[in-house]
Amino acid sequence: MQAYKQLEERFGQIQALKQVSSLIDWDKSVMMPEKGGFQRARQMEVLNVKIHEMQTDPAVGDWLSAVNRNDLTAWEQANVRIIEWLYAHATAVPAQLVARKMNQQTKTEMIWRKARVESDFKLVRDELERLLDIVREFASAKATKLNKPLYDALFDNYSPGMTSAEVDIIFDDIGAFIPGFLNDVMAKQKPALPLKGPFPVETQKKLCLQIAQFLGMEPQWSRLDASAHPFSMGIGDDVRITTRFNEKDFTNAMQAVAHEVGHGLYDRYTPREWHSQPVGASLHMGLAIHESQSLSLDQQLARSREYWEFMAPHVQRAFGKEGAPELSAENLYRHVTTVSRGFIRVEADEVAYPAHVIMRYRLEKRMVESKLEVKDLPDAWNAEFEKLIGVEPPNDRLGCLQDIHWYMGAFGYFPTYALGAFLAAQYVDKIKRDTPDYNDQMRAGKFSTLTSWLTGNVQMKGCLYTPMELVERATGQKMSTSYFKKHLTERYLS
Repeated sequence: MQAYKQLEERFGQIQALKQVSSLIDWDKSVMMPEKGGFQRARQMEVLNVKIHEMQTDPAVGDWLSAVNRNDLTAWEQANVRIIEWLYAHATAVPAQLVARKMNQQTKTEMIWRKARVESDFKLVRDELERLLDIVREFASAKATKLNKPLYDALFDNYSPGMTSAEVDIIFDDIGAFIPGFLNDVMAKQKPALPLKGPFPVETQKKLCLQIAQFLGMEPQWSRLDASAHPFSMGIGDDVRITTRFNEKDFTNAMQAVAHEVGHGLYDRYTPREWHSQPVGASLHMGLAIHESQSLSLDQQLARSREYWEFMAPHVQRAFGKEGAPELSAENLYRHVTTVSRGFIRVEADEVAYPAHVIMRYRLEKRMVESKLEVKDLPDAWNAEFEKLIGVEPPNDRLGCLQDIHWYMGAFGYFPTYALGAFLAAQYVDKIKRDTPDYNDQMRAGKFSTLTSWLTGNVQMKGCLYTPMELVERATGQKMSTSYFKKHLTERYLS
């Protein structure tokens, strides 16, 4: 047991430092003075180098080799499994290559910001080529250490244990389904009445706080703030979420709150006794599982007719517009379920969104595997977009320059966005089958029927199981796209 205790002590310290890193990152996005960026960058650099050194210490490898798993409980064994995964990824790449990648992605991201504003891919093309060369080296080093194909070695960092071969099957299925379904929905849908703003930001803030509490966030252990891009961080009794406000459309803030509450509840209800260890960190389950929590609230619940039947009176009272037809439950429901062929991923509806993700996955996998060169990216992007969405982007800003991910070296991340939506549909299908009056409960604002199921079947399990084991235990089925297709069909065509 001595080796295991040494691992617990070391990774307890690492977890505490990672939580500090998350906290100062939250402060950077929410409260830090504009000119504090230089000092904050230095602080985060020193902190993360220290974390890396502690995690890659050869002593960690010695302790892992010495651990007798037969002496450990199931939770301790799972903790060792996560530590092994973290150690393998951290030690797979030489420190010199890590430094080169960090330096190049900083350069590339800075130029990308200018290229995006000017809608000119050529401005960043050379820097992205240099970064992609390093990413390929990075992938090769990881592939050798982890004994995985090139792309899988990167993908495993975001979705542990899952392979691109599995993703290909799932995405080929959904990719074949969406184009025809999108046509059918757009031919049938009825337009919503336009919202009549402005909707004051202070009123929206109060409404969003109320919604967060309806969904299960309590002020004693959480807070809601504004940021340029909504996000969530924290653990246990310190959970922080953000949203952003648009005076013309308050539903943007409401949907973001529902989404981030899903993430926040996950971090709140992971097992308290394991908060100081890797097995108790929700992110170590992978981003697909994390997104499944946020999308269960954002897409499955907060875009449902029942949700808006409950929420519409609160919206009307908040803005002093009782009886306003554009704020009726039916019109608000139509507003948040409008389907379109938009170019921007982060503004896409739930029907088109997976297509945005699938095309990015296919392109980045080809780039990592040297089957697509950077100079050919804009044309490849436009061709794939037209095939899946049905239109061609008119310029680079609305095309291959819109996302930051590749320009900051984050290859392998994109699939998790869509996988989370498929899992959310599978969870809610299971809950509905087990709860005959589920829709009536949602209409009455009894959202704990949903959130309690997620807490008991996903959040409280921490990293006790692998992601796909967790899904099968929770739903009784292996991960399947059939539930997502069923969900879309019932909501948009029934």
